[in-house]
Amino acid sequence: MLELIIKNSLDIVNRTERLIDATKRLLGTMGTGIDEIEAYRLHVEIEKLTDVVLVMDEAARLLRRTFELQTESRCHLVKYTVH
Repeated sequence: MLELIIKNSLDIVNRTERLIDATKRLLGTMGTGIDEIEAYRLHVEIEKLTDVVLVMDEAARLLRRTFELQTESRCHLVKYTVH
C-alpha cells in the first residue's frame, strides 16, 4: 500500500512538472494575448506550484527511502531471529 502511495505521489510530481513546463512555454508564446499584470500573476502562481512540487517530490523520495530502510531492517531481524 505504501509503495502505491509513493508511486502515485511521484507520478503526480512528474505530471505537474510537465504542466509547469507547458504553461511556461505557452506563456512565452502568447505575447499579445495576455496583459503584463495577468502574465505576472500567472508567473507567480507557476513559481508557487513549482515550490510545492519540489517539496512533494522530496517528501515522496524520503518516504521511499524510509520504507526501504525499514524493509531491510525487518529482513535482517528475521534472518537474525532464524539463525
